[in-house]
Amino acid sequence: MLPHEIYEKRVNEFRSLSDKFQKRENHFSIARLISFFSGFLLFALLFSFSTLAAAIALVAGFALFITMVLLHGKTQKLKEYYSNLTTINALEAECIEGSYHNFKNGSEYLDRDHPNSYDLDLFGHASLFQYINRTGSKLASDMLAQWLKNPSDQDEILLRQKASEELRPLIDWRQKMITLYYENENASTNPASLLSWITSKKHFPNRRSIKIITFCLSTIGIATTIMVICGLPAEILALVITVNFIYYFIHNKKISELHLQVTRSSEMLKAYAGIISLIEKDDFNSRKLTDLQNTFTGEIPVSAKIKRLSKLVNRLDTRLNVLVSIPLNILFFWDIHCCLALEKWNEEHASKITDWFPAMAEFEVLSSFANMSFNNPEWAMPIVASEYFVLKAENMGHPLIPAQRRISNDINLSGKGRTALITGSNMSGKSTFLRTCGVNTILALAGGKVCASSFTVSHVLVFSSMRISDSLEDNTSSFYAELKRLAAIINESEKNPEVFLLLDEILRGTNSNDRYTGSVALIKQLIGYGAASMVATHDLKLADLSKELPEKIDNYHFDVKIDGEELFFDYKLTPGICTSLNASILMKKMGIKV
Repeated sequence: MLPHEIYEKRVNEFRSLSDKFQKRENHFSIARLISFFSGFLLFALLFSFSTLAAAIALVAGFALFITMVLLHGKTQKLKEYYSNLTTINALEAECIEGSYHNFKNGSEYLDRDHPNSYDLDLFGHASLFQYINRTGSKLASDMLAQWLKNPSDQDEILLRQKASEELRPLIDWRQKMITLYYENENASTNPASLLSWITSKKHFPNRRSIKIITFCLSTIGIATTIMVICGLPAEILALVITVNFIYYFIHNKKISELHLQVTRSSEMLKAYAGIISLIEKDDFNSRKLTDLQNTFTGEIPVSAKIKRLSKLVNRLDTRLNVLVSIPLNILFFWDIHCCLALEKWNEEHASKITDWFPAMAEFEVLSSFANMSFNNPEWAMPIVASEYFVLKAENMGHPLIPAQRRISNDINLSGKGRTALITGSNMSGKSTFLRTCGVNTILALAGGKVCASSFTVSHVLVFSSMRISDSLEDNTSSFYAELKRLAAIINESEKNPEVFLLLDEILRGTNSNDRYTGSVALIKQLIGYGAASMVATHDLKLADLSKELPEKIDNYHFDVKIDGEELFFDYKLTPGICTSLNASILMKKMGIKV
């Protein structure tokens, strides 16, 4: 069964279950209402005959009401769970059709100065990040961005490949992980503040003495309250409350500082606990997954420890409700006890939580790669070659172009200082092909599958100069911006010749003579460094470099087919130099008389 068919089947199945539990929820809502009023009604009817019978009826009605409330809550959770699964599978079905814009796009990771991310659309709307990303936590989102930005070493790539392939068929497991973020609204909160609390100095170092004092003050306060109810003067209670308030106020600054670090992280921690519980309960075989799972080993499950932290944070968050917070703190010093419990938890687990969270995040990222692999069973697991330079691909296409519209090509480029010169007109596919090579290389070096039937590439740094724009803020023209970009490429190629350069229309901002002279000089300089590159150009004269450097230059082109006065593009890469003269036809179609 194809992935799209699997998702459609799951959508129908989960929608049916969601509707089933919706009806059951409605029934429990009515039953809850009936049980509530029937208890009071029976009490009123039986009271004149038998007080005992009336009391029993009231208690029975109340017990039935509580049972209906619990069953209603459980049913509502199941309905929401299956509703979330319906949404998740519907989104995946849309993704396979080419619509993946409902996922987080990683626009916060946009960086124009990065060697390739801006040119290759790694982040932002309709980006590679948006296509892959199924993470829920901020930690996992950050990790995925780093994997795409920076090539991993070869051993790590192999470990990720095996791990994601093990997770690929575990669709229920992977989607259950995602539902935890649907269930907890603030689960994607940035945990930076919470992690800073983990490593910060303790606010309440003398916990034992504080416990004794608060216990004594609470006991006195409760006893005084009872005595005032029994007839003692209220002034005594006012004095006790004043003393308690002063003691609480002394610690209020430290309470506020601690609360500021952990506040509103309860739902996030609840989701983390759920994900870690899933990891703890499963059996894995690949080295990467078992190593990550071993991070959570211990007598007490790590998920239980994180869940405990979630509850402690939630209790401290009650101070946000003033009406509840005032009586709790005046009599029981609720906030202080919560802070003491949090600091005790921190003392016991601070050294390990910085391992737990990244391990959990890595499971999320690997699950995202597994999901991409599941959605594209025809994609290949790439080979990362040790030697420099190799790029060999068969039926390679751009992963962000839907399969029904994608045109695939082959490429075989090898050897130090090797340059592929790609000629052709606008709209013929040159830039898209450069991005296709770049994006698939990024995927391969991040540990993912690639959009090809076979793919081998060297372990390289992809450096591009494709999408150049001016900047009013920096008072920079597009030509100067390109020169700065090319200077960075030259510097990187000289320092680290194991790069893969993608250059689109070099020096486009100057006149044709300077552009040709500069382009020839730059290509020769890069070849001299031993850097491998792909250069897309309109300038057919550049293709003559293959006569001067036949061992270093390979000519390819994208042709335009002409049928009478009509043009159409087949987007197929062909060896040799482009010879089609189609500019005049294009200009005529635009209304220019030539």
